[in-house]
Amino acid sequence: MAAKLTHTSFKVEQPKQYLFPVSFAQQRLWFLDQLEGASAVYNVKLPVRLHGPLNLDCLQQAVDILVARHETLRTSFSTQLGVPRQVISSSATVRVRPVKMQGADGEQIRAKVAELAGEPFELDKGPLIRVHLLQLGIDENLLLLLTHHIVSDAWSSSVMFGDLASAYDALTFSQTPSLPELTVQYADYAVWQRDWLAGPALTEQVDYWKKKLAGAPALLQLPTDRPRPQRQTYNGSRVSRTLSAKLTAALNQLARSESCTLFMVILAALNILLARYVGHDDVLVGSPIAGRRRTELEALIGLFVNTLVFRADVNKNASYRELLAQIRATALEAYAHQDLPFEKLVEVLQPPRDRSHSPIFQVMFIHQNAPWEAQPIRSLQVSPGEIGAGATAKFDLTVSTTEFDGVLYLNFEYNTDLFDCSTIERFSAGFETLLEAIVLDPNKSVHAYPLHSCEEQRRVLSEWN
Repeated sequence: MAAKLTHTSFKVEQPKQYLFPVSFAQQRLWFLDQLEGASAVYNVKLPVRLHGPLNLDCLQQAVDILVARHETLRTSFSTQLGVPRQVISSSATVRVRPVKMQGADGEQIRAKVAELAGEPFELDKGPLIRVHLLQLGIDENLLLLLTHHIVSDAWSSSVMFGDLASAYDALTFSQTPSLPELTVQYADYAVWQRDWLAGPALTEQVDYWKKKLAGAPALLQLPTDRPRPQRQTYNGSRVSRTLSAKLTAALNQLARSESCTLFMVILAALNILLARYVGHDDVLVGSPIAGRRRTELEALIGLFVNTLVFRADVNKNASYRELLAQIRATALEAYAHQDLPFEKLVEVLQPPRDRSHSPIFQVMFIHQNAPWEAQPIRSLQVSPGEIGAGATAKFDLTVSTTEFDGVLYLNFEYNTDLFDCSTIERFSAGFETLLEAIVLDPNKSVHAYPLHSCEEQRRVLSEWN
């Protein structure tokens, strides 16, 4: 039901067409695909463990219902006079692809997930979704949903599995699946976004970000283990770390006492660490925001996520508490100006073209309040599946945090052409040491906090001597 939208109301005003404009985020991904060729860097994967008797016919029917429900899962992309367009098919077939892996161990499963997730999509050939079922044993399966980021995002993964699980659950009990009607589709949003950003709203958003980012450094010069390649690469790996329940509770208490969110508390600490590493106080970090400020968009599969840029002045004479107040004010301003697509921001700012790194910022910070929660299925036990061996890295460094059951989990995704694993392990250890010191005394100067434990300091001194 694609249609033109207004800013005040998502009201259908014109009949469905076959071709539609792309959103700004889609345009950037399409451009990168044209520039660099088909790649798995922007594949979105959702692995789900299914324990219990699985009805493959019902699963296939549920996939059919999912694809019929969401236009993005029937969308490909064509070019007209050099301009990308969404091509929405009235129907599409997505087959569940069984993979027999009885007796496979964890390493083999992760390797297979990585292999399947590493197959690129061709944007001009839809549908841009694949469904794999790794059959691991009797009543033991791993469902792997793969989409291209141009039609999906992290929020969409939860929507996708929720709709799929709801339909499957009904079908296995011989019931008719009943999903609430979607009043709009992603193409509606793309048309609305183009119309809205052609009006006065664009000027106000652009003026704010131009002023906020004026004179910002183009590159955060983190010390790397190898020279930066002339062209940005996406080879990556991960280092993980888990904070204690005591430290997690202390960080949450600090956030409450300062009328902040945990996101702000951790971001302020990350800015201190980055400033110490790069040797200057002007630090830019990117962070995603869901971009679904209207209830009509919450149940859609599509690329709504936007990227905000947080600029910090890590003044060495300021205390952590003072920096946190600055970060809080910056974040609230950014949220109030979140509707300017990052792709449009790049177009407006026109940073110097340099294919060796991402524009405007090179470090991403992601904080998730809660991990993905599975839609229950009466006949199956559902849990997160193996994420796959190896990784890609869209940025020099991405720091992700997830709070679950009173514990904070940290993930450091890094570009392996720039950094050694040992370097990122020291970075992650320094981050934990910094957080421990901050909760003990948030009034210290930001440059007075230790970045290494006593044991690590002794090790570094012994290496120097």
